[in-house]
Amino acid sequence: MASNLRPLVKLAGLILATCLAFGFGLVVGSTTGTRGSPPSQILRGSPPVELQQDAVTADFGIFWEAWRALQDNYYEGPLDPQTLKEGAIKGIAEATGDRFTFYQDAESARRSRTRLAGSFVGVGIRIELREDLPFIVQPIPKAPAEVAGVGPGEFILAVDGVSTANLGLAKVGELVRGPPGTPVTLTLRRLGETQLRDVTIVRARVVVTSVAVTMIDDIAYMRINRFSSRTAQEVGSALNQLHDKAVSHLVIDLRNNFGGLLNASVDVASHFLPNGVLVLRQEARGEPSREFRATSGAHDTETSVVVLINGGTASAAEIVAGALQAHGRAPLVGEETFGKGSMQELHRLSDDSTIRVTSGIWVTPGEINLGDRGLIPDLEVINTAGHIGGDNDPVLQAGLSLLVQGQS
Repeated sequence: MASNLRPLVKLAGLILATCLAFGFGLVVGSTTGTRGSPPSQILRGSPPVELQQDAVTADFGIFWEAWRALQDNYYEGPLDPQTLKEGAIKGIAEATGDRFTFYQDAESARRSRTRLAGSFVGVGIRIELREDLPFIVQPIPKAPAEVAGVGPGEFILAVDGVSTANLGLAKVGELVRGPPGTPVTLTLRRLGETQLRDVTIVRARVVVTSVAVTMIDDIAYMRINRFSSRTAQEVGSALNQLHDKAVSHLVIDLRNNFGGLLNASVDVASHFLPNGVLVLRQEARGEPSREFRATSGAHDTETSVVVLINGGTASAAEIVAGALQAHGRAPLVGEETFGKGSMQELHRLSDDSTIRVTSGIWVTPGEINLGDRGLIPDLEVINTAGHIGGDNDPVLQAGLSLLVQGQS
């Protein structure tokens, strides 16, 4: 792997893995002399014993030289040590050359946990940055913001009177969040308009659903947008309702679903596979292969199913699609999937930041290593229009046609 590490041209790439928050000062100082010692106000502890050989092999005193050069000479004055530390950790992760190994600061890590938990306390809006301002892409249905009349397509200019210009999404999120039952006032401006309005919203616990089901004639259309801790339960509840209505044909839409929790994907696949069949195999460094089998869920093998996929179908979503395809449970319709066949272990650091490390690969029951390529659809349909859902979605229409043909 070392031969594949790309050279680093910035400070972040000069540090070893555990130099991070603890510093290699004690070992580095003893092996490289005073030139490589960290400043006294930064020194905290020594590296774990099992990593001390790394400190001997590589001269990490150079890192402290670079640190001091920046602090002493950067034209805007001394830099924030916390910012330098976080940049350094990011550089270590980037040095692997693996885009799925990465560092998240404490706030980013908190947002990631919230997305996968399926609920959070707030007002319930999805935002992105436009023109250096937070822009509401979509309010979460039935959440406090929607109930208060907030809609998509609005800029947030201020939160409780604090301007959001150039704050960044993380800081805006901190301002919007708060204890349940407390009010927050958003100053909004609709895209293309000049008039401002203030909306006061009472914060509450927001449940983010990952599964939505609608009926298209007598065929159920189930869209799964992520695999969170609640997804398998939501799929199971939806299946129970469909069975009560004697619905026997189902389209599962996994397009633009970039994955989520491994266990959630196994549990969702288990809803549609016989008990005990293989869902995926896991290969990890220095460990025997581990098999994940369908052991819970509805084990519905009667409902006719078609799965829709595209280049945005990845990771946990590919596990479900690959298992259903390999066992002949459902044909895949659409475009080749992303091909993310690696698994990541999440390591929570002492300051609540996290480092996500690729630790193995997934192999489908059809012996497809998703790191080599994506899943190939049984029926390829290119969505040139870009629409997802509705009459103008050629992939959905092709999936519906397959099910109708199966009925005849």
